[in-house]
Amino acid sequence: MNSKKWMLISVLSFCVMTIGIKEISDNVNSFQIIFFRSLIGLLTIFIFFKNKLSRPTFSIIKGHLFRNIFHLIGQYGYIVGIIYLSLAEVTAIEFSVPIWILIIASVFLKEEMTKSKVMSIILGFIGVLIIIRPGFGIINTNSIIVLLSAISYAIAHASTKKLTKKYKPLDIVFIMCLIQIPISFGLTITEISLPNIRDFSFLLIVGISAITAHFTLAKAMMDDDISSIISIDYFRLPILILLGILLYNENFNAAYLTGGTLIFVGNWINKKAQNKN
Repeated sequence: MNSKKWMLISVLSFCVMTIGIKEISDNVNSFQIIFFRSLIGLLTIFIFFKNKLSRPTFSIIKGHLFRNIFHLIGQYGYIVGIIYLSLAEVTAIEFSVPIWILIIASVFLKEEMTKSKVMSIILGFIGVLIIIRPGFGIINTNSIIVLLSAISYAIAHASTKKLTKKYKPLDIVFIMCLIQIPISFGLTITEISLPNIRDFSFLLIVGISAITAHFTLAKAMMDDDISSIISIDYFRLPILILLGILLYNENFNAAYLTGGTLIFVGNWINKKAQNKN
Protein backbone atom coordinates (compact mmCIF):
# COMPACT_ATOMS: atom_id res chain seq x y z
CA MET A 1 0.00 0.00 0.00
CA ASN A 2 1.43 3.41 -0.95
CA SER A 3 1.84 6.36 1.42
CA LYS A 4 -1.21 8.26 0.17
CA LYS A 5 -3.53 5.31 0.88
CA TRP A 6 -2.06 4.99 4.36
CA MET A 7 -2.71 8.72 4.85
CA LEU A 8 -6.32 8.40 3.69
CA ILE A 9 -6.95 5.64 6.26
CA SER A 10 -5.37 7.91 8.87
CA VAL A 11 -7.75 10.75 7.94
CA LEU A 12 -10.84 8.52 8.19
CA SER A 13 -9.61 7.17 11.52
CA PHE A 14 -9.14 10.71 12.86
CA CYS A 15 -12.74 11.51 11.81
CA VAL A 16 -14.05 8.49 13.73
CA MET A 17 -11.95 9.49 16.74
CA THR A 18 -13.29 13.07 16.61
CA ILE A 19 -16.91 11.91 16.67
CA GLY A 20 -16.12 9.55 19.55
CA ILE A 21 -14.60 12.41 21.56
CA LYS A 22 -17.58 14.66 20.79
CA GLU A 23 -19.97 12.00 22.10
CA ILE A 24 -18.28 11.74 25.51
CA SER A 25 -17.03 15.29 25.97
CA ASP A 26 -19.87 16.22 28.34
CA ASN A 27 -19.06 13.42 30.80
CA VAL A 28 -15.31 12.75 30.49
CA ASN A 29 -12.71 15.53 30.86
CA SER A 30 -9.89 16.12 28.38
CA PHE A 31 -7.03 14.43 30.23
CA GLN A 32 -9.23 11.47 31.15
CA ILE A 33 -9.97 11.01 27.44
CA ILE A 34 -6.24 11.09 26.68
CA PHE A 35 -5.54 8.66 29.53
CA PHE A 36 -8.16 6.10 28.49
CA ARG A 37 -7.29 6.53 24.82
CA SER A 38 -3.63 5.79 25.54
CA LEU A 39 -4.43 2.90 27.89
CA ILE A 40 -6.80 1.25 25.40
CA GLY A 41 -4.28 1.78 22.62
CA LEU A 42 -1.45 0.27 24.67
CA LEU A 43 -3.50 -2.80 25.57
CA THR A 44 -4.67 -3.24 21.98
CA ILE A 45 -1.12 -3.22 20.63
CA PHE A 46 0.21 -5.43 23.43
CA ILE A 47 -2.54 -8.04 23.01
CA PHE A 48 -2.61 -8.26 19.22
CA PHE A 49 0.85 -7.14 18.09
CA LYS A 50 3.15 -8.02 20.99
CA ASN A 51 5.43 -10.21 18.84
CA LYS A 52 5.99 -7.38 16.34
CA LEU A 53 7.19 -4.88 18.94
CA SER A 54 10.78 -3.98 19.63
CA ARG A 55 11.72 -3.97 23.30
CA PRO A 56 11.54 -0.35 24.52
CA THR A 57 14.37 0.81 26.76
CA PHE A 58 14.71 4.02 28.75
CA SER A 59 17.07 5.49 26.14
CA ILE A 60 14.52 4.82 23.37
CA ILE A 61 11.67 6.31 25.40
CA LYS A 62 13.81 9.36 26.16
CA GLY A 63 14.25 9.90 22.43
CA HIS A 64 10.46 9.94 21.98
CA LEU A 65 9.68 12.32 24.84
CA PHE A 66 9.99 15.48 22.74
CA ARG A 67 7.45 14.27 20.17
CA ASN A 68 5.00 13.06 22.76
CA ILE A 69 5.01 16.15 24.95
CA PHE A 70 3.98 18.25 21.95
CA HIS A 71 1.56 15.58 20.79
CA LEU A 72 -0.11 15.55 24.22
CA ILE A 73 -0.42 19.35 24.14
CA GLY A 74 -1.92 19.07 20.66
CA GLN A 75 -4.42 16.45 21.84
CA TYR A 76 -5.51 18.55 24.79
CA GLY A 77 -6.10 21.63 22.64
CA TYR A 78 -7.94 19.60 20.02
CA ILE A 79 -10.27 18.04 22.62
CA VAL A 80 -10.96 21.48 24.13
CA GLY A 81 -11.91 22.65 20.65
CA ILE A 82 -14.24 19.72 20.08
CA ILE A 83 -15.97 20.45 23.41
CA TYR A 84 -16.47 24.19 22.96
CA LEU A 85 -16.36 24.86 19.21
CA SER A 86 -18.12 23.42 16.18
CA LEU A 87 -16.49 20.51 14.35
CA ALA A 88 -16.15 22.77 11.31
CA GLU A 89 -14.21 25.47 13.19
CA VAL A 90 -11.93 23.01 14.97
CA THR A 91 -11.16 21.21 11.70
CA ALA A 92 -10.62 24.44 9.76
CA ILE A 93 -8.16 25.75 12.36
CA GLU A 94 -6.40 22.38 12.53
CA PHE A 95 -5.85 22.68 8.81
CA SER A 96 -3.14 25.21 9.62
CA VAL A 97 -0.99 22.19 10.62
CA PRO A 98 0.51 21.97 7.08
CA ILE A 99 1.59 25.63 7.31
CA TRP A 100 3.59 24.95 10.44
CA ILE A 101 4.85 21.65 9.02
CA LEU A 102 6.26 23.40 5.95
CA ILE A 103 8.13 25.84 8.19
CA ILE A 104 9.30 23.21 10.69
CA ALA A 105 10.28 20.70 7.98
CA SER A 106 12.30 23.40 6.25
CA VAL A 107 14.10 24.53 9.41
CA PHE A 108 14.64 21.24 11.25
CA LEU A 109 14.40 18.54 8.55
CA LYS A 110 16.25 20.64 5.95
CA GLU A 111 13.52 20.22 3.33
CA GLU A 112 13.82 22.80 0.56
CA MET A 113 11.70 25.97 0.91
CA THR A 114 10.43 26.45 -2.64
CA LYS A 115 8.31 29.26 -4.11
CA SER A 116 5.26 27.00 -4.03
CA LYS A 117 5.79 26.32 -0.34
CA VAL A 118 6.09 30.06 0.35
CA MET A 119 2.80 30.59 -1.53
CA SER A 120 1.21 27.81 0.52
CA ILE A 121 2.32 29.46 3.75
CA ILE A 122 1.00 32.90 2.69
CA LEU A 123 -2.41 31.56 1.63
CA GLY A 124 -2.50 29.44 4.77
CA PHE A 125 -1.95 32.40 7.05
CA ILE A 126 -4.67 34.36 5.24
CA GLY A 127 -6.99 31.37 5.71
CA VAL A 128 -6.24 31.23 9.44
CA LEU A 129 -6.91 34.97 9.81
CA ILE A 130 -10.28 34.55 8.09
CA ILE A 131 -11.19 31.70 10.45
CA ILE A 132 -10.24 33.37 13.75
CA ARG A 133 -11.11 36.89 12.48
CA PRO A 134 -8.84 39.10 14.61
CA GLY A 135 -10.11 42.66 14.84
CA PHE A 136 -13.74 41.61 14.36
CA GLY A 137 -15.01 41.39 17.93
CA ILE A 138 -13.44 39.29 20.66
CA ILE A 139 -11.28 36.42 19.47
CA ASN A 140 -12.52 33.18 21.00
CA THR A 141 -9.92 31.93 23.48
CA ASN A 142 -10.74 28.36 22.53
CA SER A 143 -9.93 29.15 18.90
CA ILE A 144 -6.45 30.29 20.00
CA ILE A 145 -6.06 27.08 22.03
CA VAL A 146 -6.87 25.03 18.92
CA LEU A 147 -4.40 27.11 16.87
CA LEU A 148 -1.67 26.38 19.46
CA SER A 149 -2.76 22.75 19.26
CA ALA A 150 -2.16 22.83 15.50
CA ILE A 151 1.37 24.18 16.02
CA SER A 152 2.03 21.44 18.59
CA TYR A 153 0.72 18.79 16.19
CA ALA A 154 3.00 20.15 13.46
CA ILE A 155 6.02 19.75 15.74
CA ALA A 156 4.86 16.24 16.62
CA HIS A 157 4.37 15.35 12.92
CA ALA A 158 7.84 16.62 12.05
CA SER A 159 9.26 14.59 14.93
CA THR A 160 7.36 11.53 13.70
CA LYS A 161 8.95 11.91 10.28
CA LYS A 162 12.37 12.00 11.92
CA LEU A 163 11.62 9.00 14.16
CA THR A 164 10.45 6.83 11.24
CA LYS A 165 14.04 6.77 10.01
CA LYS A 166 15.01 4.74 13.09
CA TYR A 167 11.84 3.14 14.46
CA LYS A 168 8.95 1.08 13.12
CA PRO A 169 5.51 2.76 13.08
CA LEU A 170 4.12 0.25 15.59
CA ASP A 171 6.96 1.01 18.01
CA ILE A 172 6.36 4.76 17.66
CA VAL A 173 2.66 4.40 18.51
CA PHE A 174 3.35 1.93 21.36
CA ILE A 175 5.90 4.23 22.97
CA MET A 176 3.51 7.16 22.50
CA CYS A 177 0.92 5.34 24.64
CA LEU A 178 3.58 4.27 27.14
CA ILE A 179 4.70 7.86 27.69
CA GLN A 180 1.29 9.53 27.69
CA ILE A 181 -0.43 7.17 30.16
CA PRO A 182 1.43 8.33 33.31
CA ILE A 183 1.46 11.99 32.24
CA SER A 184 -2.28 12.16 31.50
CA PHE A 185 -3.09 10.12 34.62
CA GLY A 186 -1.09 12.51 36.78
CA LEU A 187 -2.93 15.49 35.29
CA THR A 188 -6.38 14.03 35.95
CA ILE A 189 -5.82 11.94 39.10
CA THR A 190 -7.98 14.19 41.28
CA GLU A 191 -10.95 13.96 38.91
CA ILE A 192 -10.66 10.48 37.43
CA SER A 193 -13.74 8.24 37.60
CA LEU A 194 -14.94 5.06 35.93
CA PRO A 195 -16.98 5.80 32.78
CA ASN A 196 -20.43 4.33 32.28
CA ILE A 197 -21.04 1.64 29.64
CA ARG A 198 -21.96 4.11 26.89
CA ASP A 199 -18.96 6.36 27.52
CA PHE A 200 -16.63 3.37 27.79
CA SER A 201 -17.90 2.11 24.42
CA PHE A 202 -17.00 5.43 22.82
CA LEU A 203 -13.65 5.45 24.66
CA LEU A 204 -12.94 2.08 23.02
CA ILE A 205 -13.77 3.58 19.64
CA VAL A 206 -11.54 6.59 20.39
CA GLY A 207 -8.65 4.39 21.57
CA ILE A 208 -8.75 1.97 18.62
CA SER A 209 -9.28 4.67 15.98
CA ALA A 210 -6.42 6.68 17.51
CA ILE A 211 -4.06 3.70 17.20
CA THR A 212 -5.16 3.14 13.60
CA ALA A 213 -4.77 6.85 12.81
CA HIS A 214 -1.27 7.18 14.24
CA PHE A 215 -0.01 3.84 12.91
CA THR A 216 -1.15 4.65 9.35
CA LEU A 217 0.17 8.22 9.70
CA ALA A 218 3.60 6.89 10.66
CA LYS A 219 3.46 4.39 7.76
CA ALA A 220 2.61 7.21 5.35
CA MET A 221 5.50 9.34 6.59
CA MET A 222 8.05 6.58 6.07
CA ASP A 223 8.13 6.86 2.29
CA ASP A 224 7.12 10.36 1.28
CA ASP A 225 7.78 14.08 1.75
CA ILE A 226 5.89 15.09 4.89
CA SER A 227 4.46 18.26 3.33
CA SER A 228 3.13 16.28 0.35
CA ILE A 229 1.14 13.53 2.08
CA ILE A 230 -0.27 15.80 4.78
CA SER A 231 -2.40 17.52 2.11
CA ILE A 232 -4.70 14.49 2.11
CA ASP A 233 -5.72 15.58 5.61
CA TYR A 234 -8.00 18.15 3.93
CA PHE A 235 -10.59 15.45 3.33
CA ARG A 236 -11.48 15.88 7.00
CA LEU A 237 -13.07 19.30 6.39
CA PRO A 238 -16.08 18.32 4.23
CA ILE A 239 -16.56 15.09 6.18
CA LEU A 240 -16.68 16.74 9.61
CA ILE A 241 -18.65 19.80 8.42
CA LEU A 242 -21.33 17.44 7.12
CA LEU A 243 -21.30 15.28 10.26
CA GLY A 244 -21.50 18.39 12.46
CA ILE A 245 -24.61 19.56 10.62
CA LEU A 246 -26.30 16.14 10.52
CA LEU A 247 -25.43 14.88 14.02
CA TYR A 248 -25.12 18.01 16.16
CA ASN A 249 -27.22 20.65 14.34
CA GLU A 250 -24.18 22.88 13.93
CA ASN A 251 -24.60 25.99 11.81
CA PHE A 252 -22.72 26.31 8.56
CA ASN A 253 -20.24 29.21 8.66
CA ALA A 254 -18.84 30.34 5.33
CA ALA A 255 -15.74 31.78 7.05
CA TYR A 256 -14.58 28.30 8.07
CA LEU A 257 -15.04 26.93 4.57
CA THR A 258 -13.41 30.00 2.98
CA GLY A 259 -10.41 29.89 5.31
CA GLY A 260 -10.05 26.13 4.97
CA THR A 261 -10.33 26.39 1.19
CA LEU A 262 -7.57 29.01 1.02
CA ILE A 263 -5.31 26.73 3.04
CA PHE A 264 -6.28 23.85 0.74
CA VAL A 265 -5.54 25.87 -2.41
CA GLY A 266 -2.16 26.89 -1.04
CA ASN A 267 -1.23 23.33 -0.29
CA TRP A 268 -2.62 22.15 -3.65
CA ILE A 269 -0.33 24.63 -5.43
CA ASN A 270 2.61 23.28 -3.47
CA LYS A 271 1.66 19.65 -4.14
CA LYS A 272 1.20 20.30 -7.88
CA ALA A 273 4.65 21.92 -8.04
CA GLN A 274 6.17 18.90 -6.28
CA ASN A 275 4.56 16.49 -8.73
CA LYS A 276 6.23 18.30 -11.65
CA ASN A 277 9.68 17.84 -10.11
